[in-house]
Amino acid sequence: MKIAIVADWYLPRIGGLELHLRDLGRQLVRHGHTVHIICVTPPPPGEPRESESEGVRIHRLDVPLMPKFHSIRGPGALKPLEALLRRLAPDVVHTHNAFSPLAFAGSKVARDLGIPSLFTECSVLRGRVALFLRLVDKVLPWGRSPTLLSGVSSFVAEDVRRATGRDEVFVLHNGIDLSAWRCERREPSRPRVTTVMRFTLRKGPVRVVRIIPRVHARLPPELRPVFTLVGDGPQMVNVREEAKRLGVAEHVELPGFQPRERVRDILAESWVFCLPTRKEAMSIATLEALAAGCPAVAMNLGGVSDVVEHGRQGFLANDEDAFVNHIVELVRDHDLRARMAKATQERLSGFAWEHVIARHEELFSLARQRVAASAAS
Repeated sequence: MKIAIVADWYLPRIGGLELHLRDLGRQLVRHGHTVHIICVTPPPPGEPRESESEGVRIHRLDVPLMPKFHSIRGPGALKPLEALLRRLAPDVVHTHNAFSPLAFAGSKVARDLGIPSLFTECSVLRGRVALFLRLVDKVLPWGRSPTLLSGVSSFVAEDVRRATGRDEVFVLHNGIDLSAWRCERREPSRPRVTTVMRFTLRKGPVRVVRIIPRVHARLPPELRPVFTLVGDGPQMVNVREEAKRLGVAEHVELPGFQPRERVRDILAESWVFCLPTRKEAMSIATLEALAAGCPAVAMNLGGVSDVVEHGRQGFLANDEDAFVNHIVELVRDHDLRARMAKATQERLSGFAWEHVIARHEELFSLARQRVAASAAS
């Protein structure tokens, strides 16, 4: 199939969505498909707005952007998007994320042109966000434009049902290369608790720093872990200041963004992976930690439950007290860590790219069948 993947953001902007779209495009190409990524993120200096990387064709629309959000800021993007889709003539349009105005536009233009489309939600849509999107849907029926709807976890799929009023919403997990993350476990003498994230307010890196005194207070000196926070972003300043204020800076490692090989090596030497995010759609970082054999502690408020079975590959905490307790328990108990590390591989096969791409192909074909049947009637 010829597939057009549409979202406002793409590399060189760094984030979970951007990296996922890159990997998804590459994997679809490896499975014999033609892939075009359509975004508005400007290219790196010196590169053209249309380029190709590992078989994936990248098209960067030259349209006005909202300064803070770096997304389209009005209907002016519809005409160039429509012209591009007419030129490419894809078999299916795959749009991503309700926070991406270009995704809304892509779904609408695809419907107007009679092109089958699949919308995938990558974020949690509860609370005020869900209310806002329901109001938007009454004016601009974004939830009715795509042929099919999906979410990256069962938790997110339920959010999409509530936000759009459509009962049929599929689960379409993100994928990872399991072989690239499997490694030999080697626990150093000093315990290490690791998290991997973009340093934004929503992800909550400061919350990791704030639990360090509580974790250390529950453990003898020889078991007090160093906390390694891999990533970077606007909250880095706050993370450094909070570590200094609490007197735990010597127990915090901040290596910044790291290539996947280095992240894997850090996870291989980590006793525990922790994820403090309170509304996590699915968490590729947790998948990667489990693939590296590292037990995980996460908040039980999102799609991580699709990945972690509580008490088996790690723990899901309902509040911060439980989050601290589970980290302490795993650091204290070598046998528990070993059992959970052995169990980390049990639920990962459904997230391997081979399985995930097959699921994409299934939904792309279903979207095409639905549009063909509608045209025939």
